[in-house]
Amino acid sequence: MASSSHVGCCCNWKSIWRTELPQKIKLFAWRAIRDIVAAKSNLARRGMNVDQLCPLCGECNECTLHMLVKCGDAKKVWYISPLRLEVEGKRLGSGVTRLGRPIKMRWCFEGKRYEISEVIHRAVSMVGEFEQAQEISYTIPPASTFDSCWKPPLEEVIKVNSDAAVFASSGVGFGGVMRDNVGDVVASTCFKLEGKFEVDVVEALAMRHALNIAIESGFRSVCLETDCLKLHNHLVKCMTPSTAFGMIVKDILQLALACHHVSFSFVRRSDNRVAHELAKLCISFNELRVWMEDFPSDVTALVLADQSQDNSKEKSVIYYRQQIE
Repeated sequence: MASSSHVGCCCNWKSIWRTELPQKIKLFAWRAIRDIVAAKSNLARRGMNVDQLCPLCGECNECTLHMLVKCGDAKKVWYISPLRLEVEGKRLGSGVTRLGRPIKMRWCFEGKRYEISEVIHRAVSMVGEFEQAQEISYTIPPASTFDSCWKPPLEEVIKVNSDAAVFASSGVGFGGVMRDNVGDVVASTCFKLEGKFEVDVVEALAMRHALNIAIESGFRSVCLETDCLKLHNHLVKCMTPSTAFGMIVKDILQLALACHHVSFSFVRRSDNRVAHELAKLCISFNELRVWMEDFPSDVTALVLADQSQDNSKEKSVIYYRQQIE
């Protein structure tokens, strides 16, 4: 019995552990391949006094293979599941037609009864919850990746910060500011657009507008920075879903092809203050505004605050180096 039930085989274990599946599923797969799951034949082989007959079908001894794929009830689960697997090439039509009445599955480990449909529902739900958790973990970067303040770009790169504001009356405002590696403003812009839009769409529109102004101003090496995490992640991963938001992301990526160098950065909303204030100023303007090597006096204090934060950090680094030397 041991030889007939053995499912061990040469396997690349790393391929199992690297799969994006819940840990309990990977562990069970590993145990099944090693033929060390608690099937009744395995328990008997270890010296336990148990009835080896399968508690579900009552026709064969319960080995690992029988428990997973050869048992009639197991075959029904595989076939009725979203995978629609016909184990061993046998159609299970008669088994499917019998699903209209309650089919109970008795799991000897828990001493409970489950309908096949409930087993499938629980499995699909678990996978769905896992995928949702994975999606959240991908869209939320570690806290250490957030900048504590606005940082200037590398030399010869222009950082383009953008933001949007939604006005209670009507319309939305786009704000954009372009700064060099010492924090000096090389261009800034405001633009108001009438209409109602989703928040993520507005953020994407603001970046597209700011990038357009940067390109028209002759800047070809840019770092596009936003405080919208969804927008940042879609740009980094080049994701362009068939939605209004996705179409604008696609526009941004297409515009970026006109540049020699493009990178994307995420910043906290509290550290994107200049762009946000420019977006709010749009309520005072009825047309596009662009300032070359200048900016509205309303954001002077914020521009200087960003510069002073960077200068303070640089002085601290210089002082520290002098101390250790």
